[in-house]
Amino acid sequence: MSFEFKQPMPSEKKEALDDKWYGRFNVCGSFADYEYLGSEKAIREKQKTEFVQGNVENPTLDYPDLEKLDIAQKEQDLLQLKKDILGQESNEIVRQIYRWKINEKIAEIRMLKETQNGNDKRFLRYSKFIYGKPEKEVFDHTISQIKKVVDSKINDPNENVRKAAQRLSEELTDSFKMEQPKIAELKDFTKENSESRKFADTEYNADEIKSAFEQALERYKLSGWNVIVTGKGTAVSVSQENKNVNIPSSRKMKEGKLRALIDHEIGTHVLRREKGERTKLKLLGLGLDRYLKGEEGIATYEEQKILGAYEFAGFDGHLAISLALGMDGKKRDFRKVYEILKDYYFINSKKEESEAMMQAENSAWNRCVRTFRGTTCNSPGACLTRDIVYREGNIGVWNVVKNNPEEVKRFTIGKYDPGNPRHIWILEQLGITDSDLDDLEKESL
Repeated sequence: MSFEFKQPMPSEKKEALDDKWYGRFNVCGSFADYEYLGSEKAIREKQKTEFVQGNVENPTLDYPDLEKLDIAQKEQDLLQLKKDILGQESNEIVRQIYRWKINEKIAEIRMLKETQNGNDKRFLRYSKFIYGKPEKEVFDHTISQIKKVVDSKINDPNENVRKAAQRLSEELTDSFKMEQPKIAELKDFTKENSESRKFADTEYNADEIKSAFEQALERYKLSGWNVIVTGKGTAVSVSQENKNVNIPSSRKMKEGKLRALIDHEIGTHVLRREKGERTKLKLLGLGLDRYLKGEEGIATYEEQKILGAYEFAGFDGHLAISLALGMDGKKRDFRKVYEILKDYYFINSKKEESEAMMQAENSAWNRCVRTFRGTTCNSPGACLTRDIVYREGNIGVWNVVKNNPEEVKRFTIGKYDPGNPRHIWILEQLGITDSDLDDLEKESL
């Protein structure tokens, strides 16, 4: 198994404007909230069984990794770092950049504290501060796609499909009456990605996926990163805090998906981390505040360039969060979002009925766990809004590609959001341009 990659990374770093602060911030601020919201596999499976069988209205999600995090110490360290920077940093722009970023990380740590306290209302308040809430126009665009599926199945000859479509029509009736969505279809942005490339049908297991990721790190000449096969989770993920790429032991993947995922995780997340740390603002390695829409927008854009795409990324996550928050006027808990997703996945499946239902249950469960992690799952309207960044970020990046194609050259300079005018202002004020990428490459010669 062999893959081709972009140019190698340089091995040396430039002197940076924030040399004095970045090391301290890396120690106390490189954590990601979601990395502490996982569960013990056996406990989660038991909760799933109880929930799917209807023995409990909503599951009780456990968060054992929170016990490993000294929340009070993290908060104290971040507050002290902010105080020192505001009092000692002479560069006004650097001072402001770090104020914004540290405030965001303080909100993250306080959000995790509310998970421990079981306070869903305060958890949601912090989540909205960090990640925002769904854009109504994006939700309307998503609903318009659901309506097409429901309308096509409302008179289906299969009784179970027909009833599921009718339930969706009744539950989402107000949303289905909306005006025509204002967001263009992906096909209006590009014709080049309307069809995917052809790949071998070979399926790789977790150890083979691990090997492919290690190849990518080697070819990019990225050191200090580890690829680990783990029993936790279902999705491949990157830990910026520990510099680990985590591969679930049950994960299997075909060639096209694997290539796309490598470009997503290594060619975007890891590469932007390493290159960002080599600019004159090291914080670009861990990201400007609210950079995540750009990060995931670029990562999914890179996937789409390999696999092709007819639709913007992040459909499921944005839909689930929008339903939970009540973008259609009805706030929902775990159970209510699950039932909607289950019906939609079922009627949209091309599989045989029993297999389609089983897959719908599994997919709806997994999506709701991602959506409601950090909460008690019992409070309508309370969820982790993080996953809106995939869809809104992907739409934002495609808009940048269409309207400001020169910015694409700077995508890998570090972790910033190319669709955020404030981030562009920061880069311009500090003189960080796409020419810096050429300089970084020359350092490796």
